[in-house]
Amino acid sequence: MAIRVSDILDKPIYTTTAIYVGKVYDVMLDLNKGVISGLIVSDIQNGCLKDYVTDPSKKVVLPFNLITAIGNIILVKPPADSGYGFLKK
Repeated sequence: MAIRVSDILDKPIYTTTAIYVGKVYDVMLDLNKGVISGLIVSDIQNGCLKDYVTDPSKKVVLPFNLITAIGNIILVKPPADSGYGFLKK
């Protein structure tokens, strides 16, 4: 299935357990592989990752392997299930 990057910008991101994470601000591309490598997430201060970052007003990059579905919203694995080792609590 193909999707335009512009179609996922500003989409809300939720965990698979229905907890708000943030909104898609931008995407990171792996130009060598020609794939999306991560989503840049904004609105962290209102989502479940606010306790994991030192400055919730900044953006966070979620690795693309955490994404489980893209539709009207984007679903990602919850922090407890996937470890989110790149974020320190």
